[in-house]
Amino acid sequence: MTDSANGDAMSTGTDDRRTNEVLRSLVSEMLERVREVTRRTSAWSAEERAQAEAELEAIMAHVRREATTERKED
Repeated sequence: MTDSANGDAMSTGTDDRRTNEVLRSLVSEMLERVREVTRRTSAWSAEERAQAEAELEAIMAHVRREATTERKED
């Protein structure tokens, strides 16, 4: 790949990241939850851990749906 090809690919990804605010927000929420699980997992009961995992799974499913939804070009 040439540099210009890489630049074009990067610019497309950057444009999508900037225009898809819903996806960006969901990914931020997902990362926040992952960090929380990582920090606090040893202090949680089995029920709390299961709840956190279920919430994280739901956020990831939402991210997946949003990422695969076709969008109209502006």
